Amino acid sequence: MKRRPPGKPLLRALLRPPYTDTEGRKGWFERFADAQPHAVRRLDLAIAGWPRLARSLRIAFLSDFHAGSHTGDVARIAAIVEEAATFRPDLVLYGGDFVNMQMFGGGRLPPRTIATILARLDAPLGRFAVLGNHDYTYGPDEVREALESHGIAVLDDERRTVRYDGHAIDLIGLPDARRLRRQGEALLAGLSNERPTIVLTHDPFWFAYVPAGPHLTLAGHTHGGQVVLPFVGALSNASRAPLRWSYGLIEEGGRRMYVTSGLGTSGIPLRIGMPPEYVILDIAGALNP
Repeated sequence: MKRRPPGKPLLRALLRPPYTDTEGRKGWFERFADAQPHAVRRLDLAIAGWPRLARSLRIAFLSDFHAGSHTGDVARIAAIVEEAATFRPDLVLYGGDFVNMQMFGGGRLPPRTIATILARLDAPLGRFAVLGNHDYTYGPDEVREALESHGIAVLDDERRTVRYDGHAIDLIGLPDARRLRRQGEALLAGLSNERPTIVLTHDPFWFAYVPAGPHLTLAGHTHGGQVVLPFVGALSNASRAPLRWSYGLIEEGGRRMYVTSGLGTSGIPLRIGMPPEYVILDIAGALNP
């Protein structure tokens, strides 16, 4: 049975998915929707409780594409994927919001076009994704099918295990359906202090349910606030997460999370004080304190 996307039926009706423009044309809006240059964030983490690896586990983490929200996004995202491949990641993680649901400005790329581009980034341990709130509004079944048909596994309150350097590392995927469902809550409640885990989630709010331990949460959704003012900071993060969880590396109570600003925009194709980015993480074990 197909899952009906929760909420926002009016937005769905106005934007009339499914989308069919594989070029993401923006018409007269093109001149106002150029993307800012993106950043590549490099992060080296030593996590107590992780195995002592011969070589750090390298993760490419890309999120919040909203593909088509900017002019020339087909070529732009393809170039970003090609660049990310040069880092030779061991694992590729996609944090959701693949589609562009902006009400104005066109550029609405179909999920299959987006998935075709993202499939060019490969890794020995695989490619995994969660869906974001915009994917649910668009229609989660079409987005999921597009990704999985291109070899990108979509985790829907699920656990997978990868093996690296002879060690097992769990991967939990929590999509954004605007609530943490029982399956996801049970997965987080069952996290062990003995087993390293990557929690891939769209919304950083779910970090509130992650216990202390050898776990790393990766999230997007907030765009780092998208508009960040000097001396003021982010005015909003579109999440129930506190503003201090809007961007960057957060370490609280023996827990750690990285929230990326993502690559696209929502609402309007504008960022102030918070450039787009993707993240290359190198993770190794640390001695227990």
